[in-house]
Amino acid sequence: ERYLAKVKALLHQELSAENGDAASLVQASNGCSKNGAYGSDEDSERAGPDGEEDSAMEMEEATASSSSSSSVPMPRARKARRSRSNGESKKSPASSRATRSSGRQPSILSMFSKGSNKRKSEEVNGEVKQEAMSVEKEEEELEEKEQDEKRIKIETKEGSEIKDEITQVKTTTPAKTTPPKCVDCRQYLDDPDLKFFQGDPDDALEEPEMLTDERLSIFDANEDGFESYEDLPQHKVTSFSVYDKRGHLCPFDTGLIERNIELYFSGAVKPIYDDNPCLDGGVRAKKLGPINAWWITGFDGGEKALIGFTTAFADYILMEPSEEYAPIFALMQEKIYMSKIVVEFLQNNRDVSYEDLLNKIETTVPPAGLNFNRFTEDSLLRHAQFVVEQVESYDEAGDSDEPPVLITPCMRDLIKLAGVTLGKRRAVRRQAIRHPTKIDKDKGPTKATTTKLVYLIFDTFFSEQIEKDEREDDKENAMKRRRCGVCEVCQQPECGKCKACQNMVKFGGSGRSKQACLQRRCPNLAVREADEDEEVDDNIPEMPSPKKMLQGRKKKQNKSRISWVGEPVKSDGKKDYYQRVCIDSETLEVGDCVSVSPDDPTKPLYLARVTAMWEDSSGQMFHAHWFCPGSDTVLGATSDPLELFLVDECEDMQLSYIHGKVKVIYKAPSENWSMEGGLDMEIKMVEDDGRTYFYQMWYDQEYARFESPPKTQPTEDNKYKFCMSCTRLDKVRHKEIPKVAEPLEEGDGKMFYAMATKNGVQYRVGDGVYLLPEAFSFSMKPASPAKRPKKEAVDEELHPEHYRKYSEYIKGSNLDAPDPYRVGRIKEIFCNIRSNGKPNEADIKLRIYKFYRPENTHKSMKASYHADINLLYWSDEETTVDFRAVQGRCTVVYGEDLTESIQDYSAGGLDRFYFLEAYNAKTKSFEDPPNHARSSGNKGKGKGKGKGKGKGKSTVSCEQSEQEPVELKLPKLRTLDVFSGCGGLSEGFHQAGVSETLWAIEMWEPAAQAFRLNNPGTTVFTEDCNVLLKLVMSGEKTNSLGQKLPQKGDVEMLCGGPPCQGFSGMNRFNSRTYSKFKNSLVVSFLSYCDYYRPRFFLLENVRNFVSFKRSMVLKLTLRCLVRMGYQCTFGVLQVG
Repeated sequence: ERYLAKVKALLHQELSAENGDAASLVQASNGCSKNGAYGSDEDSERAGPDGEEDSAMEMEEATASSSSSSSVPMPRARKARRSRSNGESKKSPASSRATRSSGRQPSILSMFSKGSNKRKSEEVNGEVKQEAMSVEKEEEELEEKEQDEKRIKIETKEGSEIKDEITQVKTTTPAKTTPPKCVDCRQYLDDPDLKFFQGDPDDALEEPEMLTDERLSIFDANEDGFESYEDLPQHKVTSFSVYDKRGHLCPFDTGLIERNIELYFSGAVKPIYDDNPCLDGGVRAKKLGPINAWWITGFDGGEKALIGFTTAFADYILMEPSEEYAPIFALMQEKIYMSKIVVEFLQNNRDVSYEDLLNKIETTVPPAGLNFNRFTEDSLLRHAQFVVEQVESYDEAGDSDEPPVLITPCMRDLIKLAGVTLGKRRAVRRQAIRHPTKIDKDKGPTKATTTKLVYLIFDTFFSEQIEKDEREDDKENAMKRRRCGVCEVCQQPECGKCKACQNMVKFGGSGRSKQACLQRRCPNLAVREADEDEEVDDNIPEMPSPKKMLQGRKKKQNKSRISWVGEPVKSDGKKDYYQRVCIDSETLEVGDCVSVSPDDPTKPLYLARVTAMWEDSSGQMFHAHWFCPGSDTVLGATSDPLELFLVDECEDMQLSYIHGKVKVIYKAPSENWSMEGGLDMEIKMVEDDGRTYFYQMWYDQEYARFESPPKTQPTEDNKYKFCMSCTRLDKVRHKEIPKVAEPLEEGDGKMFYAMATKNGVQYRVGDGVYLLPEAFSFSMKPASPAKRPKKEAVDEELHPEHYRKYSEYIKGSNLDAPDPYRVGRIKEIFCNIRSNGKPNEADIKLRIYKFYRPENTHKSMKASYHADINLLYWSDEETTVDFRAVQGRCTVVYGEDLTESIQDYSAGGLDRFYFLEAYNAKTKSFEDPPNHARSSGNKGKGKGKGKGKGKGKSTVSCEQSEQEPVELKLPKLRTLDVFSGCGGLSEGFHQAGVSETLWAIEMWEPAAQAFRLNNPGTTVFTEDCNVLLKLVMSGEKTNSLGQKLPQKGDVEMLCGGPPCQGFSGMNRFNSRTYSKFKNSLVVSFLSYCDYYRPRFFLLENVRNFVSFKRSMVLKLTLRCLVRMGYQCTFGVLQVG
């Protein structure tokens, strides 16, 4: 009782002192020791009569300590209380929770749980959120509110009642309710510092409507405006506020955007060029967003650090915040400007120390308008985590060959001093504006993704680069891989003399041995050459010459071996044609295929189709339409040994040369050919039984072209002797014969015509024509080129390097380049009259007007350097040339008569020229062209004879010939450009009007960005082509970024130039692994072709692609395309 009375007295004493705290007494009553922990029974006993006063003082001291430290995050109650310094007052003025002037009392429960529910800072290493102070204050208020009903009322209660009240609190200690938070911005809802967005003005516009406001347009009515729909427009925004969906104003640097929380902002949007932060000239906008990314830029030495937002529609650069948002935005500006200073300083000073960086920061004056006066070391350490993260982001945005800023000495010291944790960035998806897509660092060459068809063909060459998807168990393929197929021994033909060759079926043997030619035993069998630094041969290898079966001698015929079957089907003069014949008990019919024995037994058997059989004075004969084996084409040893090709070669042969009957099957492309790409198709077309072959292409031996077989069908009257080769050759010869047509009239011993034809091209009076350079000469003789100095005899022992200085070869010299064609306009087409009165149509002549090129005038070659390549000069000079000198037709018009620009006219078609002036060689002057040169209808034969007739007919035809190319507009091909670069190859096809590039693949980000700018409507994939192909082949519809992948049937044209490091003669290390990988991208590109099966396919590369590895890459490429069923060829172009 005495103890309780003492407690009551102390409580009354505290209440009389400005409503002070009574919690210290209550704490002692509950057995709580002075350090905040629960005391034991022994402690309570020691606090007896002798220790009552000390205990009370300790309780009072604890109360004061709690009050003074309430604004500092405290540990839990069971840990030691923070010690107070000598200079710290008993009642700290810094406390905003429980001061004597506050008029509030802490509850008894709050004394047991003080500091247990203090909010921990979500920022790492000292970065404290701006709402931390208000949250702590709100926690205290919530605790007091919950305990109001249990608060001790000592004015009206007796001591026993107080004891019961204390017992009740001690035994029932309820769980504290967590203050509610906003589910979006994570701010406490009862925080007095929580601010709401006040709303938008009535004239504020939605984002799409705002972006189309004419006040934001930077183009006038005469300009085309914004052309790229891939890149976002940029504007500035002032008087802005950032808020969540519930209207709470919130910072945007706390990771909300990175966690996909939808934040919006409002303000006045201004054009990008407007630097005035006032509201004048701005467009009020509401609820812009949601914000997809926020970024910092301006690391170029400028005064300000530019902060920006990216939405789905535009990029916005922040200017000044609204009045209500200014306090929130001010807290973020210090660390943002700090990161700008650090990055810019380390860009140009990579070897500086931490002290140098600190000196730079402390001497930098903050920009005007910020709420702080200077930067300090404390602010640097406080924001070190954020600064280091920005440096990391800056390094990721840099080029791969640019040294990172993060590894500089001062940054390493800062990381150690501040205890920054690397690799745990809160904003993993934060993207810099100048590098929105992060490209992973090079992890080495990726394996080539291939279809099975391409894999089987290229396996012998790129076995290390091609991914082997469980194909190692294929023993047959493993055996094939052992032969290198590249060396000279592997590529040379069989000798035909050794035992192995004599046993082969194609040499007339049984084929049981299955042994390779003894002369073709590969010395590299099972041994791979690792680093083969072979020299690249600059000379294009000679292609195998056409092998014709020329009958050298007549065989003595054995009539018992050959006999006709049936009666002759047709008798034509001295020839009796038959349908069937029996050779060695084997019946052959017209249309069957046979093997023919060569004169030289060391050569393999020839294969032919029998198109006719007859008997005449020469004996029993047949007409052979030859097949060309793949080894005799450009494919060489890479061809399928069972594949044949049709050629335009035929010959009359004796039946005694036939060795036996064979089966040749035509493999036509399937109806569903375009959808069969990428399937696991066997590379074998037919079974190898020694007598079965196949063909699917016709081969042009002159141009190395593989084309679909012609579809010439026989008629009923020539079915017994129809030869496709003879028919085609007759048509070609017929086209090559010059002919005249549409005779006009006769005069002066000549017969004039309105038209002549040659190689299927019609030439009319008034047409422009190409002529051989020697067809005519000009009055102005060109200046002779500077003569090369004669090589003088030099003492090589005295001057051993003299040959390097004086060489006859000058790389890039045009002295030996051929002259361009002459250009003329046809004035007359005529033939001379023979003595019998008939025109000599075998000798056609043209009377033409000469056109001068700029280099043909007195200004010489220098004039052509500054002139358009299509510019000509009219001349009244006339000359007569042979029709045989004509090489083609061209169009020449007067520039002033054009209804379009000269550039559009020149780009509108091939072989287009124009003239603006006439050249007078006598006076060496340029004049206005005469009327007959300008008039497009002046196409009569001249000399006043038949002009009206010739003019009328030829005018219509010329107009039609000039209009046809314009009217003929083909649908553009949907194109995929692989290894696109910035789009040069696609641009050429666009200018030609044949393609529309819908997809492009380019791994290097700067080139990909350039392609996007050049082709806004194209989907550009910035990924490895092998990865994309693997995704498509596995059935994926989109890539990792959500871009739609083209599917089968979508691509009509495939073009690309695989990287050429391995083929380039400038690369001295072209046999290393990296170059081999680059070469294997050819395999990937062909796999794209095999999978998509586009209508057209184009592969371009450097010239050495033809000769690389003894032309093996070229041959294998053609082999793949032929096997897929493509008509294909190749050529070395002069593009300089």
